Amino acid sequence: MHARVTRYEGAAPDALEDALQTKKRVLPTEFGQTEGMKGTVFLVDRESGTIVAISLWRDEQAMRASEDEATRVREEVTNPGESASVERYEVALLSVEQAGQVG
Repeated sequence: MHARVTRYEGAAPDALEDALQTKKRVLPTEFGQTEGMKGTVFLVDRESGTIVAISLWRDEQAMRASEDEATRVREEVTNPGESASVERYEVALLSVEQAGQVG
């Protein structure tokens, strides 16, 4: 399993909820929306205005195959004044209680 971690920084704290909702609406968050995607996690720091989106992928090939679409969508949801950075990782351990959709 692999993960793409996208960090959006620079949103004004009072505009953070709108920025978060835009990202949740546009970025793929449902299983099966994108081939090979296994899940999504959104993290938010309301004080700094930072949003982190973590997408989980079946394997590196599936993650790499989604790069062009991920770039297009990232550009669409990055608001004026925000910056977006991306990192990619191999998942060494994933252990979560089945929670369904939260938030």
